[in-house]
Amino acid sequence: MRLECPIDGCNATIESETEQEVMAQAEEHANSSHPELELDDETVENIRSGITEV
Repeated sequence: MRLECPIDGCNATIESETEQEVMAQAEEHANSSHPELELDDETVENIRSGITEV
């Protein structure tokens, strides 16, 4: 599974075996690189929808 950070100007890419692992890493990335980002239900769903299979 793969996720490219949806934040403009951020080139971070997360790859992992499962969606759960990708989401956990995405949360860590958001907390460290985008602390202003509020991880509400809508934002989390938008992030989840960006995950693709590789």
